[in-house]
Amino acid sequence: MAEYILKVGKKGELYTPKKLRLKIGLSPGNEIIATIKGEEILLKKRKTIINLLEEDSITSVTEGEIKKERPLLEKELLER
Repeated sequence: MAEYILKVGKKGELYTPKKLRLKIGLSPGNEIIATIKGEEILLKKRKTIINLLEEDSITSVTEGEIKKERPLLEKELLER
């Protein structure tokens, strides 16, 4: 597991190293999910329906995940 140092800006922005962005495919405008465990923060790239459709691999999604993300997915599709 690789570790990266992120910097925090004056307004709380997180600045990520280029190597990290390239490794997980982050682009401007992508959303990240932050999960807090004690004093640790786990950052995970949020996959949108658009990301999933653009991927070559098949991704499995549970019914619960679809129900949870449905409002955001509908909004995202209507904005296209």
